[in-house]
Amino acid sequence: MSRGGGQTQVLVAEVVPSGRGAAAAPAFEAAPRIPLVKSARGEARIGDLVTVTVRGRGARVTAVHGPAGSPRAALRALLVAEGLDRPFPRAALEEAEAADPAAVPADRGRRDMRDQRVITIDPEGAKDHDDAIAVAPEPGGGVRLWVHIADVSRFVPAGGELDREAARRGNSVYVPGSVVPMLPPRLSTDLCSLRPDEDRAAVTAEMVVGPDGEVGEARFGRSMIRSDRRLTYGEVDHVLGGGGLGDATLEGEIRLAAEAARRLLEVRRRRGALEAHSGEPVVTFAGDRVASMRIEAQTPAHSLVEECMIAANEAVARYLIARNRATVFRHHEDPSGSRIELLYAQLDELDVATPPLPDGPLPGTARRAAAAAAAGAVARHLAAGGRGGDALWALVLRSLRQAYYSASEVGHSGLASAAYLHFTSPIRRYPDLLVHRALLDALGVGDPAPGPAELDAAADHCSDTERAAAVVERRADDICAAFLLMEVLAGRGWDEPVEARVTGLIDAGLFLTFDEVFTGFLPSRRLEDDHYRADPLGVALIGQGTGRRIRLGDTLGVRVARVQPLRGRIELEPQGTPIARRTPSSRERRRRAAARGR
Repeated sequence: MSRGGGQTQVLVAEVVPSGRGAAAAPAFEAAPRIPLVKSARGEARIGDLVTVTVRGRGARVTAVHGPAGSPRAALRALLVAEGLDRPFPRAALEEAEAADPAAVPADRGRRDMRDQRVITIDPEGAKDHDDAIAVAPEPGGGVRLWVHIADVSRFVPAGGELDREAARRGNSVYVPGSVVPMLPPRLSTDLCSLRPDEDRAAVTAEMVVGPDGEVGEARFGRSMIRSDRRLTYGEVDHVLGGGGLGDATLEGEIRLAAEAARRLLEVRRRRGALEAHSGEPVVTFAGDRVASMRIEAQTPAHSLVEECMIAANEAVARYLIARNRATVFRHHEDPSGSRIELLYAQLDELDVATPPLPDGPLPGTARRAAAAAAAGAVARHLAAGGRGGDALWALVLRSLRQAYYSASEVGHSGLASAAYLHFTSPIRRYPDLLVHRALLDALGVGDPAPGPAELDAAADHCSDTERAAAVVERRADDICAAFLLMEVLAGRGWDEPVEARVTGLIDAGLFLTFDEVFTGFLPSRRLEDDHYRADPLGVALIGQGTGRRIRLGDTLGVRVARVQPLRGRIELEPQGTPIARRTPSSRERRRRAAARGR
């Protein structure tokens, strides 16, 4: 993406041959090449990714990022292209370096909890640990749950250089192998990271989860903790699957935390929370190569952590609302009635048995319940061996509105929560830091919290930076997948056909996923047996002459026609006839069944 204004333009490009010289071909967007005279190339060579500054009619290389064939160089260049390469201002770094952890234990109101058994649970290779938990059994079958969150506000005073830079960034941005942090490493991976065997300042939410899963008691405060052990999701899943870690006490606490999480989840389900199953891509590098890529599905360990964090977020929200304290909430609106009706029609067309929708306009609670019921129907359909896979979950998710930050709207439709905010990740999300300030002010142990006008502006800005980060992170994953596919094809050959599943479609063609992690596009123009158009529901391409239907969830034999690693694009071509038979629609099948019945 180019940046700049007026007579100056800055872009990231690949240096390519051009006649007897060279040119800068924009790396991540379709745009004309820009000639580069030899004196303007500096040390850049053909095939390098570079930053080019264009003034008037002249262009000059101002930075070299590495070979275009290097995945790591491509990711670095992507961050530059998106304007995420800005270093921390010197004043912010100096403020971070001046932070004095020795003075923390003497803070007013800080509770010494360093003798408590505390654990962190994170993905393999995580660098920042902003949350930790501890549990203990309660009389009567309850579970006392402590959620400890890094006390970032202790080291980031409101209005200082660190605060201004964190507010500008809004959040950390994660791409495979690296992160653009919201806070300097001195804080994000050191003083504010709850590392094992080190004293750390925290803000603690202490809750009692009853036998019925309801949180009946909650209190909050500043604390001093010392994490006993860092666990990975894999280790926790090992224990929950019946294995051991050589520490019977620790294993018992993991199981007790899992029981508390199970109860919390059951309450959310009874409230009508929506459960949509999706995984996150995990990329592994070997030197400068993408060695592997997999989709990490939700496991019991993920659920354990998620339910504990949701409970803490809700408890803090209820506390602040009860005291009429302004803060930034996480708002998720109920889906619209038209989107729910479309979702049910789409699922019906794809043979997913859904409960009937009530007649007439649906109120908000009914729309929320209908979305949750649709998700449950998809889960049952797939568990019974039905077709569709991730394409069905994508339909459910597209029927929902996008969550955002708000200083006034408090409900969260997807979680069926009347009061929700983000409290648990102040290292990487600025709204969480604002929530900490509001909570500590309400407790009488912190500085004055920001007012409504500042919160409104911060909520809007952080919603924007979150959406922008999500786009960059998806592009980074696509780039890594394309680089990996190039290696795979070099080994098995470009002519080798693969079975791919239709996971999306538009008039122009089909999106197909194969080998779990690769998604390519098959243009309609390559389906030479007919002219295909999308049906009105957007769940099938229909041949205008033959009536053939290619539906979401169908599998096709395809070959890879082209890969553009820097753009993360994979183009496919069909292997033979796209579908050998005409697939009747669900309505046609019902008509035939009715006719047989008569």
